[in-house]
Amino acid sequence: MKCYLCGSKEFFYRKGSVRDNKKIRVIECKKCSLVSLDSKNHISDRHYQEGGMHDKNENLYNWLKEGESDDLRRFDFLKKKIKNKNILDFGCGAGGFLIKAKTIANSVEGLELEESLQKHFNENDLTVWPRLEELLERKIKKYDLITSFHVFEHLADPILILKNLSKLLIKEGEIIIEVPNSDDALLTLYENEEFSNFTYWSQHLYLFNNKTIEDLVKKAGLKLNWIKQIQRYSLSNHLYWLSKGKPGGHKIWTFFEDEDLNDNYSQKLASMGKCDTILVSISL
Repeated sequence: MKCYLCGSKEFFYRKGSVRDNKKIRVIECKKCSLVSLDSKNHISDRHYQEGGMHDKNENLYNWLKEGESDDLRRFDFLKKKIKNKNILDFGCGAGGFLIKAKTIANSVEGLELEESLQKHFNENDLTVWPRLEELLERKIKKYDLITSFHVFEHLADPILILKNLSKLLIKEGEIIIEVPNSDDALLTLYENEEFSNFTYWSQHLYLFNNKTIEDLVKKAGLKLNWIKQIQRYSLSNHLYWLSKGKPGGHKIWTFFEDEDLNDNYSQKLASMGKCDTILVSISL
């Protein structure tokens, strides 16, 4: 077994377990620090098309509602880049971000493998492609901005996908990618055992930190413009994990939900590279 990024054969096992498949273990490359699963054989060729990521009984309304705050955060942050531009959201899920972007963009399109969502896209007048190959075959560079939120950790070959997405950009275009941070404070600062047995998931084939996401961009032959650390979950969530060993503290211990307090906490984690999420800007 070789590291996907650097080719090293030296790994160590991370503490914690994969919550939905105890046969798989989480490894970290000793040379470049890329975190990955020690096996990817559980992901079939049709896995994502057939909705393998989700509970078959999952309610679409609840899916959109659950992602509403993230969709709004991303939309607010990218407003200036979206306005009057042509947008592609790669791995758009239920399309919550696209629905918001559609209000100010010149055009919005998505790409989503999950076939059961096509009816929902049609009902919301969204153009969503089922295969990246279809876009590449058109050989048209038309997008000012390509977004991809919490998708690249699911990809077996993220370097190839990033190269292919770059072919769809106009010359001055930009790719924005958001991924979970493998150096999340609960994992590497607090070393919370309960969280390490909760957060690793068989669907996340790779986890990146600031260094490895930069390495990924370089391997794709592209330019890294900036890296931004984002803390999606608040201080109350972290305190609840440390005290109770359970998620949901941001909903239960609401007395800690102070905007200034959370901003200061997020800034401190960001300065150490320990936020739960990484956002990167990439160009040709």
